[in-house]
Amino acid sequence: METGSDSDQLERVFLRLGHAETDEQLQNIISKFLPPVLLKLSSTQEGVRKKVMELLVHLNKRIKSRPKIQLPVETLLVQYQDPAAVSFVTNFTIIYVKMGYPRLPVEKQCELAPTLLTAMEGKPQPQQDSLMHLLIPTLFHMKYPVESSKSASPFNLAEKPKTVQLLLDFMLDVLLMPYGYVLNESQSRQNSSSAQGSSSNSGGGSGIPQPPPGMSFYAAKRVIGDNPWTPEQLEQCKLGIVKFIEAEQVPELEAVLHLVIASSDTRHSVATAADLELKSKQSLIDWNNPAIINKMYKVYLGDIPLKTKEGAVLKPELKRDPVSTRVKLKIVPHLLRSRQAAETFPANIQVVYDGLFGTNTNSKLRTLSLQFVHHICVTCPEVKIKPLGPMLLNGLTKLINEYKEDPKLLSMAYSAVGKLSSRMPHLFTKDIALVQQLFEALCKEEPETRLAIQEALSMMVGAYSTLEGAQRTLMEALVASYLIKPEVQVRQVAVKFASTVFPSDHIPSRYLLLLAAGDPREEVHGEAQRVLRCLPGRNRKESSSKQMPSFPEMVYYIQEKASHRMKTPAKYMTGTTVLPFNPAAFGEIVLYLRMCLAHSAGVVPTSQSLADMQDHAPAIGRYIRTLMSSSQATSSSSSSSSSKSGETNPVQIYIGLLQQLLAGVGGLPVMYCLLEAVSVYPEKLAAKFVDKTEWIKSLMNSSKEEMRELAALFYSVVVSTVSGNELKSMIEQLIKTTKDNHSPEIQHGSLLALGFTVGRYLAKKKMKMAEQQGVETNADFLPEQEELIQSATETIGSFLDSTSPLLAIAACTALGEIGRNGPLPIPSEGSGFTKLHLVESLLNRIPSSKETNKMKERAIQTLGYFPVGDGDFPHQKLLLQGLMDSVEAKQIELQFTIGEAITSAAIGTSSVAARDAWLVTEEEYTPPAGAKVNDVVPWVLDVILNKHITSPNPHVRQAACIWLLSLVRKLSAHKEVKSHLKEIQSAFVSVLSENDELSQDVASKGLGLVYELGNEQDQQELVSTLVETLMTGKRAKHEVSGETVVFQGGSLGKTPDGQGLSTYKELCSLASDLSQPDLVYKFMNLANHHAMWNSRKGAAFGFNVIATRAGEQLAPFLPQLVPRLYRYQFDPNLGIRQAMTSIWNALVTDKSMVDKYLKEILQDLVKNLTSNMWRVRESSCLALNDLLRGRPLDDIIDKLPEIWETLFRVQDDIKESVRKAAELALKTLSKVCVKMCDPAKGAAGQKTIAVLLPCLLDKGMMSPVTEVRALSINTLVKISKSAGAMLKPHAPKLIPALLESLSVLEPQVLNYLSLRATDQEKAAMDSARLSAAKSSPMMETINMVSASCHDSVSVCSPALQCNCSKSSGYIN
Repeated sequence: METGSDSDQLERVFLRLGHAETDEQLQNIISKFLPPVLLKLSSTQEGVRKKVMELLVHLNKRIKSRPKIQLPVETLLVQYQDPAAVSFVTNFTIIYVKMGYPRLPVEKQCELAPTLLTAMEGKPQPQQDSLMHLLIPTLFHMKYPVESSKSASPFNLAEKPKTVQLLLDFMLDVLLMPYGYVLNESQSRQNSSSAQGSSSNSGGGSGIPQPPPGMSFYAAKRVIGDNPWTPEQLEQCKLGIVKFIEAEQVPELEAVLHLVIASSDTRHSVATAADLELKSKQSLIDWNNPAIINKMYKVYLGDIPLKTKEGAVLKPELKRDPVSTRVKLKIVPHLLRSRQAAETFPANIQVVYDGLFGTNTNSKLRTLSLQFVHHICVTCPEVKIKPLGPMLLNGLTKLINEYKEDPKLLSMAYSAVGKLSSRMPHLFTKDIALVQQLFEALCKEEPETRLAIQEALSMMVGAYSTLEGAQRTLMEALVASYLIKPEVQVRQVAVKFASTVFPSDHIPSRYLLLLAAGDPREEVHGEAQRVLRCLPGRNRKESSSKQMPSFPEMVYYIQEKASHRMKTPAKYMTGTTVLPFNPAAFGEIVLYLRMCLAHSAGVVPTSQSLADMQDHAPAIGRYIRTLMSSSQATSSSSSSSSSKSGETNPVQIYIGLLQQLLAGVGGLPVMYCLLEAVSVYPEKLAAKFVDKTEWIKSLMNSSKEEMRELAALFYSVVVSTVSGNELKSMIEQLIKTTKDNHSPEIQHGSLLALGFTVGRYLAKKKMKMAEQQGVETNADFLPEQEELIQSATETIGSFLDSTSPLLAIAACTALGEIGRNGPLPIPSEGSGFTKLHLVESLLNRIPSSKETNKMKERAIQTLGYFPVGDGDFPHQKLLLQGLMDSVEAKQIELQFTIGEAITSAAIGTSSVAARDAWLVTEEEYTPPAGAKVNDVVPWVLDVILNKHITSPNPHVRQAACIWLLSLVRKLSAHKEVKSHLKEIQSAFVSVLSENDELSQDVASKGLGLVYELGNEQDQQELVSTLVETLMTGKRAKHEVSGETVVFQGGSLGKTPDGQGLSTYKELCSLASDLSQPDLVYKFMNLANHHAMWNSRKGAAFGFNVIATRAGEQLAPFLPQLVPRLYRYQFDPNLGIRQAMTSIWNALVTDKSMVDKYLKEILQDLVKNLTSNMWRVRESSCLALNDLLRGRPLDDIIDKLPEIWETLFRVQDDIKESVRKAAELALKTLSKVCVKMCDPAKGAAGQKTIAVLLPCLLDKGMMSPVTEVRALSINTLVKISKSAGAMLKPHAPKLIPALLESLSVLEPQVLNYLSLRATDQEKAAMDSARLSAAKSSPMMETINMVSASCHDSVSVCSPALQCNCSKSSGYIN
C-alpha cells in the first residue's frame, strides 16, 4: 500500500470514529480497525506514523472515558505474538492488551489466560511482568478439570520451563506482598526491618525505598505495577495462586515454598487454603530435597551480602530482605522435618542465630530455633556437625546467660547443651567452668528448669571421663563442694559425676561416694550405694578390668579424713559417742573397706551376704598376715602417713574403725567384719581384745539374735588366746551367767559363747595332741580344766530341754560346735547326760510337730557333727539310721540339711566340716594324718540304694534322692562312690519318672554329676543305659502296699501327656537328633529352672559352675539346637518349658542369635505346625507369634504364603488351645505383613504384595472357616490402606475378587428369603442388602483400591462384566 492511500485510510478511520455516536458503534470500529492501525506504526513514512499516533491519542481519550467498551484483545494478542512484528508495534499492542484484558468478561479472561502465558515467551522483562499482572487476578476464576491429566490441563506448561520459572517467581512475590502496602519513593531504606538489612545499608542504596520483608525493591515494584491491587483484589490473587498450585499446574516440588509462605498469610482464607493443601501433600513432599530446603533458607535469610562474586554483583534494588517473623514461624517447622536442613551449612547456623538473637524475634521463634538446635544435634552427621559445634555451644551459653524470661525456653536450651555434649564430647572436656555454671544454675533456677539442667549434666558426664592431672583435681573439688548442697538434684548429679568421671580405683571420688551413701534422701544414697556395691569381675568379661582401690591406701585415706572430721563440725554425735561420719555413711565405708580388702586379697568382693563373705575368709586371712608381717618391717618408714595414735598398720586401723562404729551404732555387717578380721589371724589380732571382754559381753546381750551369735563367736576367739587360770575364770564366769535366768538374751549369748569356747579349746587340744610335742605343752590341758570343760558341756546339755525355744536352739548349736571339734567330754552310755541320751533326744526332735523348723535344722546339723570330731563315736550307725528314718512330707529344705549331715556323719573325721572355716577352704582341707578313720560310706550307700530309693513312699524316695545327690557331690573322689556309679545312675533314673518336679530335677542333677565322675568306658555304658530307659519309658517297679501314696496332692494332670518323664524324653530326643546321646547329661546340667537351686541350700551344690562348663561343651551344636530350643520355650508342658528355657538362657547369651538362625528356626516351626502331636503344634504357633513380632522379615518374604496357608489349616485344629495359638500367630503375621506392604519399603513392599494377595484372595477369603475369612478380609483392608498405589498391578485381580466376596459373605438365609418374598419385600430387601454391601469393609477396600489405581480399573472390566452376568445379587 502506498503512503498516500495509508494516509487516506487513516483519515477514513478518523472520520468513522468521529461519526460513532454510541458506545456500540465505537466498539465495532475499534474491533475492526485497531489491530491494522497499530500495524501502520511499522510504516517507514514519518507522516503515516504521526497520523497513527494522533489517531491513537484520540482513541485513548474516548476509550478511557467509556470503561464498558471492549477491545479486540484476542486479535491483539495474536498480533503481539507475531514473530515478524516490529518492537514499535508490539510495544503499542501490549498497551491496548493491558487496557482491554481487564474489561473482558471473566469467562473470556479465563479463556485467554493460557494465551497470555504463551505470549510471554521471549519478550522483554517489563512486558512479561505486565502480562503476569494481567494473568494473576484471572487465576481465581479459572476452572480446572477434577482429574489432572496433561491433555485436559488449560495451561500446558510442561514444555515451557522458562515460563514456569518466571511465573513461579512472580507468584512468590505476590504471596510475599503485604496488604495495603504503598511503595513510597521518598522513604529511605535506613529503617531496615532486620539485622541483616541494617548491616547491609552501606551498599550505596540509601535512596531506594524500603521494600516489604522478604522482597527486593524491584520485586515490590513489579508486583504493584501500573494499577496497584486493592487489599481485596490481592487476597483474590493469592487465593487464585493457591488454587493454581492445588490443581497441579506446576510441578509440586517447585511450589512447596509458595504454599509455606501462603500458609503464613495474614488473611485467614489464604492461610487456611494453603495449610490444607500442604497437609494433603505432606507425605508426598520429600523434605530432604536440597532444592526445596535451599529455597526455604534463601527466603528466610534474604540476600546476605557475603564477600563473594554474587554478593558484589547484586544491585541494591535487587537485594531481598529476610522475611517477616510471621513467615519464619511457618518455615522453621518444615526445616525440623528435614535431615538435609540440619546438614546445610552455613544457612543452618544463620537460622539458629537469627531465631535466637535476631532483632525481630519472639519467644515462639526462639522456641522453634531451639528445637532446630536439638534437631541438628540429633540428625547432623559427624563430619558436618564438627564446624557447627563451637558456634552452637556459644549460642546456647549466650542464651542461657542473657535470657531469663521463659523457664520452658531455658529448659530447652539446657537440654540442647546436654545433647550437644553427647555428640561432641571433645568440645566440653577442657571446659570445666561450664559444668560449674550448670551446677550453679541447678542450685538457683526455677524448679521446672532444674529437671532439664539435671538431664543436661547427666548427658555431659561422659565428656569428662578422660580428665588428667590438675583438671581432675579441679573436678574433684567441684564435685565435693556440690555434694553438700541443700538441693537434692544437685547432690544427685554430683554423685553421678563422682561415679562416672573418675576411674573405679580413684580414692578421693570413692570417698565422696561413701559420704553420699549416708545422704538422707533415697535417690542420692541409693545411687551411691549402687555404684559402690557394683562388683568387679562378676558378670561380664570387660568388668574384670574394673579395679578397686588398694586396701591399705583406702584405709589410710579414710583414717586421715576421719581424724580431720573429728575436729570439725562435720562430726556426728550419738548419745555419748562421737563419730567422724554419720552412721549410714560409716556403715557403707566399713563395707567398702571390706570389699577393697577382698579385692586386694584376690577374691570377688561382695557385701550382700555374710555367708558368701565367709567363704572368702581364708584368702583374706592370708592377705592380712602378709600385710601384718610387711608393715612391721616398714613401720618406721610409713609412720609419716600414720594417724596421731601412732597406729600404722592398715589392718589395725581397719579394726579400729570397726570398733568405733560398733561401739557407737552397732550393726550386723560391722560385727561380722570385726569377727572376720580377728578370726583369720587370732594369734596377733585377738590378743588385743582380751582386756575388752566386758565390752564384747555387752555385745552378746544385744536384742538381735544374729548379733549375739556373732558376738559369742568373737568372744570365743578372744578367749582361745588365753590359758591357765585366766581361761578357767572366764569359763566359770560364762557358766555362771548361763544360769542367771533374769535375762534370756544374756543366757542365750553366754550359752553360745560357752559352746564356741569349749569347741575352740577341744580343737586346740586335738591339734597339740597331733603334734605330740612332749608333756610340758599339756600344762594347758590339766585335769581340773578337763573337769571344767565337762561341767560346761553338761551345763549346756541341761538347756536342751529348756522351755524357751531360743535357749534350746542355742544349746543344740553349742553342742554341735563342741562335737565338731573333738569328742564330747561326757560318758558314752549309762545314766544321766550321755552321748546315747543326747543322740536319742536330738533324733526325737526331728519328726516332732512341737519343734520349730530352726530347731530341727540345728538338731540335724549337730547330729552330723558328732562323728566328725570323734573317731570313736559309738552311736554312728544309730545316728545315721535315725536321720534316714526321720523323713516327713513336704520337708524339702530339711532333707537337704539331712543330706549334708548324713554326708558328714558317714565319712566321719575325714569330713570338711572338721576344718576351721576362717582359716581353710573346703577345697584346701586335708584331714590330719593321725586322725582315726570312721568311714561308713559303703553301709550308707547300701541302705540308701537298696532300702530308701525303692521305698513305696514317694517322700522317702525324694529324700533318698536328695541324700544321694549330696553324697555324690561332696564325696565325688570317694572310691565307694566311683565304684557304684551304675547303681547310683539307676537310682537317679528311677526317680526321674516321679510325678514330683523337684524329685525329677534333683535326679537329673545327680545324673549329670555321675556322668562327669566316670571314665570313658563308664560314660559310654551310662549313656546307653540312660537313653534306653528314657526312650522306652521303663520305670522302676514300686511295690504297692496300704501306705503307698499313688498320687501326691496336685500332681494329677500336671503334664499334658500324663507322663512324668516327658521333659527328660524331650532332652534325650534332642541329644539323639544331634547323634550325640551323651549330650543329654549336659542338658540336664543346664536345666536349672527349679527355685530350689537359687536358695542357699541349693546354691551350695554349685550347679551354676557345672552349667557354665556344660554350656561351653554344647556351643558347637548351636545351629542344630537353636531352632528346637526356640520352639521348646513355648511348650504347653510347664516342666519342659522351664527346663528348655533355662537351657536356652544358658546357651544363647547373644541376643542376635535368633536373627542369625532366623531361616532355620522358621523352617522348623513351619514344619512342626502340622505335627501329629497337639503339644508341638501349639508350641510352634506360639513360637511363630513371638518370632515374627518386631523383626525385619525382608529375607523370608517368599516363605510368607506357606506360613499363611499352614496357619489357616491349624486355625481349624481339633484342639481349642491350638486354635487359639494359631489365631494369635495369624494376628501377629497380619500386622507384620501390613507393615511390610508400606510404600516406604520399596521393592520389598512390592514383592510382599505380589506373594500375599494370591494367598489371601484364593485361600483365605474362600476358606470355609469363618475366622480365616474374617482375618483375610481384615488384612486386605489394612493392606489396601497402607499400600496405596503399589496395588496398581494387582487391581484387575483384587477388585473382582472383592466384589465376589460381597455375595459370598452374605448370610445364606437372605437368598432363601428373597425367593419367597413378594415384590415389595424384595425391593426393601434389595435396598437393605445394597446398603449393607456399601458399608462393608470389602466395599471400603474396593473404593480405596480404585481411587489409588484409577488407571487400572478399566483393565478389570472383562472380569466385572462376567461377575455382573453371573450375579443373582444386586444387578438385575
